[in-house]
Amino acid sequence: MTTLQNDFASFQLPDASETAQIIAWLRNAGLDSLEVTAGERSFKIVLSPVAAPEPVAAQISEATLNHDDAIAVKSPYFGVLSLLRPMQDVPLAPVGSAVTAGDTVALLSIGPMQISITAPCAGTVAEILARDGDLTGYGTTILTLTPTHD
Repeated sequence: MTTLQNDFASFQLPDASETAQIIAWLRNAGLDSLEVTAGERSFKIVLSPVAAPEPVAAQISEATLNHDDAIAVKSPYFGVLSLLRPMQDVPLAPVGSAVTAGDTVALLSIGPMQISITAPCAGTVAEILARDGDLTGYGTTILTLTPTHD
């Protein structure tokens, strides 16, 4: 554990995006925890081991693709979710929209990086379960797709 102690009068707890950046730095450095204490305030992050994200094929292999099954599109990492196109107020994949395999349906911000969350198969967006700006964890279901069958 890395522990820093100081008496910084202006110490403020980090917001969600700053926390995501700190977590990324910890992972990149191979550290599993960080604790910052300043006077009466403290901030502690303890990371659990992260499994490698499942390949897209593995994410949909558990579901049998028939007309009644919805496919969950999940967050591949921890980060801040964006459901809107960058620099626009236009949804990437609103409910009812048709998507093809590989289409970007959401974005995940991890510090300065943005990662595309893509549709694992062709289908129609059935339900959006997360909100724009949500802090999501690995495996959080973002939306569901009703697969199309040719």
